[in-house]
Amino acid sequence: MYKMPLEVRLSDTDVTGQVYYSKPLEWMEWCRVGWFQEKYGNFMKHVENTGITFFPSKVSIDYRKPIFFGDKLEIGMISKDLKKVSFTLGYTIKRQEEVVLTADIVMACFDTKSKRLVKIEGGMMEHINGIGQAV
Repeated sequence: MYKMPLEVRLSDTDVTGQVYYSKPLEWMEWCRVGWFQEKYGNFMKHVENTGITFFPSKVSIDYRKPIFFGDKLEIGMISKDLKKVSFTLGYTIKRQEEVVLTADIVMACFDTKSKRLVKIEGGMMEHINGIGQAV
């Protein structure tokens, strides 16, 4: 499981101090890109050099508890359902031990040069699978 700490900023919230519903999607993207950059270095350089990127094709979110300004969170990410051209990332956002959000995002492998979906290559497949399972 890959984990990323996060503290909720004022700009993440509305006038009541509660997080906007779309903000967790941004945080999950930061988590995914952080994991990627630990494995491959600069994300944009990798896309520029290889033409390979990933985009979300399906998102499912369960908002379990409200999240507020100042909350200290941990975003956990695991790989699930690895296929030839796609995989699912499972996310759990916790405030201390309390689960406040869970999500599944299906990511598709895309070649920016050919403008087509492509197979996930061996090394990348291993790294994605290496994100691991829920603890």
